[in-house]
Amino acid sequence: MTPQVKEKLIDWSKSIELFVKEALNAKPTSQQLEVLQDIDNGYKDISVKSGHGSGKSTVMSWVIIWVGLFKYDSKIPITAPTSPQLTRLLLPEVRKWQKNLPLELKDSIEVMSDSIKFSSGNFAIPRTARRGASEALQGFHATFLCWIIDEASGVDDEIFEVVEGSLTGNNYLRLLMANPTRTVGYFFNTHNKHKALWRTHTFNTELSENVSRESIERKKLEYGADSDQYRVRVLGQFPLSSTDALFTMQEIEDAMAKNPNDIDRTGSFSYACDVARFGDDSSVMTKKRGYDIYDLKQFKGINTMEYANIISSEVETESKDPDGIFVDTIGVGAGVMDRLEEKGYSSIDANVAMKAEKMNVYINKRAEMYFELRDWVRKGGRLPNDEELAEELLVIRYSYSENGKILLMKKSEIKEELGRSPDKGDSVALHFFSKVRPKEAGNSFLNQTGEF
Repeated sequence: MTPQVKEKLIDWSKSIELFVKEALNAKPTSQQLEVLQDIDNGYKDISVKSGHGSGKSTVMSWVIIWVGLFKYDSKIPITAPTSPQLTRLLLPEVRKWQKNLPLELKDSIEVMSDSIKFSSGNFAIPRTARRGASEALQGFHATFLCWIIDEASGVDDEIFEVVEGSLTGNNYLRLLMANPTRTVGYFFNTHNKHKALWRTHTFNTELSENVSRESIERKKLEYGADSDQYRVRVLGQFPLSSTDALFTMQEIEDAMAKNPNDIDRTGSFSYACDVARFGDDSSVMTKKRGYDIYDLKQFKGINTMEYANIISSEVETESKDPDGIFVDTIGVGAGVMDRLEEKGYSSIDANVAMKAEKMNVYINKRAEMYFELRDWVRKGGRLPNDEELAEELLVIRYSYSENGKILLMKKSEIKEELGRSPDKGDSVALHFFSKVRPKEAGNSFLNQTGEF
């Protein structure tokens, strides 16, 4: 080892910024530099949303090489949703930068098709992050553990639970990087409701010194400067909606931020009662007056009789009875409906599997009432300010059947994606199962006419 390299090793081991600039002879962009400086300043949890071509793979390769060379007894699990992301993109990027190292360090790294080995005994292992196969990422223990999670927006929450479980001490680094394609999930939360727990960065391709203005202008023409594609692929921002999303993020945020004093609450007054079918699900009740849905209540571990008694107790506190009580009667909900009818309440059998009123447009009632909810929101409706409700509404996507009718993604698919049943969203949507007329106007259950 030359005296010059030997003299630099201590400084390089203490600073990834110096290592990248001096040992790799690289010129980090200002956005990349912020991440390197966070690592030097001891931050352990870093999440980066990135546009295309802004150098996220490069940053990950720098971190892998630096940790492998200088951290004592380190292991580096590297994961991504697909194998090509690891084998065709990230590992070749590590090989490219390995070639820039001084000879003494270059020979201490061996990049293979299934691992990266360091002469110190440290190693990095790429493993695909697949839901239902999280055991492949279990069992990593070391004095220093460095998790590199590429395209983290597409990694299932189940995988992140494994990662969380491995971080038993304080001697670790966790780096998440992704194009921000999804508005739900663990990665999304690191930039939103869990932002205080993370050092977050955005790699905006427009601001990258490595991307030409000509390339940016081409993308503007290709995607449209106001499109979600441009937001995700260039600006490194989460989409306002996906092309098949039922709601945009802006719509939900606006509906939940409305001042209740500014809402028109005239019109019909209804309860909507989603009934839990399984042990992990919740029964959820919401109320609606005109353009205001409010008073969201969630109940776990209660039977149908208990739930019916809760509903009737709520009604007794009202200044007037609801014009209608929608009850989801699929599964065990029929028992709640029967009990409410015994008590003489204006309950409505809301079987969401029945045919839609607009049979030429929607595949079933469930799709129709969710689209009615969306239209109501767009007309100024107010929603309860609830994070889980927002997640449940934002995850919903729709498509078209072979005969051109609108259908929503299956509830089982929503549950798999969220990791829970969308009970709050279902309760809110139940208000739009049918129209009800205020009792003072001559109460009736309306199918085709009247106002919500």
